[in-house]
Amino acid sequence: MDLLAALGVFLACVAGCMAGGYSLAWALLAGFVCFFMVGVRRGTSAPALLKMAVEGMTTSVKVIRILLLLGLLTALWRAGGTVAFFVWCGVRIITPSTFVLVAFGLSAVFSLAFGSSFGVAGTAGIILMTIARGGGANLAVTAGAIMSGIYFGERLSPASSSVTLVSAVTGVDQHDFQMRMWRTTPVPLLLTLILYGVLSVLYPIREVDAQVISALEEGFSLTWHTALPAAALLILPWLKVSAIASIAVSCVLSAGCALLIQHIPAGELLRACVLGYRPALPVLAELMSGGGLISMAGVVVIVVLSCAYSGMFSGTGLLTPVTDRMGRLVERFGLFGVHVAASFGCCALFCNQTVAIVMNAQLLGEEYRRRGLPAMELAENIGNSTVNLAGLVPWAIAASVPLTALEAGIEALPLSFYLYLLPLWCWLRSPGREKAENGSQA
Repeated sequence: MDLLAALGVFLACVAGCMAGGYSLAWALLAGFVCFFMVGVRRGTSAPALLKMAVEGMTTSVKVIRILLLLGLLTALWRAGGTVAFFVWCGVRIITPSTFVLVAFGLSAVFSLAFGSSFGVAGTAGIILMTIARGGGANLAVTAGAIMSGIYFGERLSPASSSVTLVSAVTGVDQHDFQMRMWRTTPVPLLLTLILYGVLSVLYPIREVDAQVISALEEGFSLTWHTALPAAALLILPWLKVSAIASIAVSCVLSAGCALLIQHIPAGELLRACVLGYRPALPVLAELMSGGGLISMAGVVVIVVLSCAYSGMFSGTGLLTPVTDRMGRLVERFGLFGVHVAASFGCCALFCNQTVAIVMNAQLLGEEYRRRGLPAMELAENIGNSTVNLAGLVPWAIAASVPLTALEAGIEALPLSFYLYLLPLWCWLRSPGREKAENGSQA
């Protein structure tokens, strides 16, 4: 009963934060206090609980390093002209009957390089939606294509905090994990391209406003050199360079582009790295502003608290009654089916992709160990379910933040094909599906 009461208070705080527009970090902090009190009430000393929480937090160290580097990267890519260059190239190849397909492709390329769904939605996504409104394109279809694209790199990009978090909480090598993610990508990606190709023809854009291209050309020096930071981030991981080193190299190249090509003063660039970049040209301010270390502050707190929960739950066994039931669910629905259900449930309750990733590892990790399955299989199933499915829960920040940036409604979610085609394909090919189906029929 005490655990249910703590959960009730926590969920009430989540609802309050969502309704009031506050960071979910406050709800996580309140929930941590509640579950801490439950642990003390059940006989675990406060120092022991704090030790468990700190041990859980150590899991987040690698993730925090990536997040801080991403804060620098998102500002430097803006300041150095890398974002502007790719948007400029993408917009120039748009034709009336290819707009939706280009919207998905450009968002996907940005996501693969950028690693941040929010960052892509707040830059390329806003620009594409501006073009769609000015050209009379179907806004729901365009937003759906962008939503699909911005999540393409969430499980594939070396700069993705989701990739780093999944590998950290499951204890697998990040590079090996990303290679596994590529194996399940081609079929859903091909289907997505076909669907958006058809919709591009059915819902063509009437015209492309040339003002966006003109503004980018006026505000930035768009030479091929500005693409080098993205090229480094895409190529180096394939050469088995670590994610942290790859991002650091990209940051250095971006800083060089900002100083030598865009001629931004060193002091101004340093300020952008901390507080975020803001272009001098007013017309680009809404489209290109953002990034910086400060932009990652809230995410860092959420990651640290989520990992603290994991440590405390593992040490006290508070979730043992729930994890014990997971085995029965797995026998009936298969491992991947339970991951899908747990993903939707955690995202719906906690409204957060980060918490959902940690909770999936927490709830199902013991089941993998009991069955003698490798940790990589746990990581693969989380990557193929939770990371994408979070974007389909309308009130979760994984969906609500990008949709708000795009000024689109939830009608775009059914048109975000890649978000559910990937988990559907993974479920169809999962080894436990047939067994689970036969068991349920029996």
